[in-house]
Amino acid sequence: MALLSELQPAVAVALDSLGGKMTKGVEDLYYLYASRHINTAVDAFILLRREHRIDGARLLVRPALETMLRLQAVRVKTYLLYRVLLREALEADKWFGGVARRHGVAYTRVCDRDEWQAFKDRCVAQFGADKLEDVPLDSYGAAAAIGLEAYYDSHYRGYCQYTHGALEAVSGSLDELTDPEDTRVMLHSAMIALEALVDMGAECPGIASFRERFGEVITQKPDKLFRRKPTNEIPFSGAPPADEQT
Repeated sequence: MALLSELQPAVAVALDSLGGKMTKGVEDLYYLYASRHINTAVDAFILLRREHRIDGARLLVRPALETMLRLQAVRVKTYLLYRVLLREALEADKWFGGVARRHGVAYTRVCDRDEWQAFKDRCVAQFGADKLEDVPLDSYGAAAAIGLEAYYDSHYRGYCQYTHGALEAVSGSLDELTDPEDTRVMLHSAMIALEALVDMGAECPGIASFRERFGEVITQKPDKLFRRKPTNEIPFSGAPPADEQT
């Protein structure tokens, strides 16, 4: 947690430093927004963990992990950005389209809008038409594209159990497996976000030190986690309040 607590402010500073330094690559805004999303999740994770709210903090792991997989896939194979955003466009159609139908409001599919065509034209110009596939890229596809299928199977599938409220997860049966990995995943996500920002020209004087320490810490066995009950709980004695006793 010590390194993660230092990385998060560094990511925040790097984000702030990008004003006026954005390049013209079509992927830049995605790097920015994805890194900011990871930073938000990591920031809240740290706050909850400081209060020993282990289970609440864990619910933030999947959003960071999912974003990290896609961000890293786009960093390695930039042309995959088109497929990442295609998936988001199709998901948006399911949601907004359904709301529009319910309220009787006209709705234009994202991929039928001028903005999408302009985005696609930029992708063709930057990556080449042969690199673009009209196939949405999900999290597994992102992991597979960069050789992280095993990581997806061991980590992403596990944290999905908590997100979807699976019985084993909500009962605590999986805690022994996931407790040691929570901080590692968030640390990995924060580091990927910081690397992406630095590649864009963000300021981070300590990046070399972070890289070295990350390589050391990520392989170490994490400390055992201890859960604390919320302090605002009122103990229940089984007896009625004094004014209700007879």
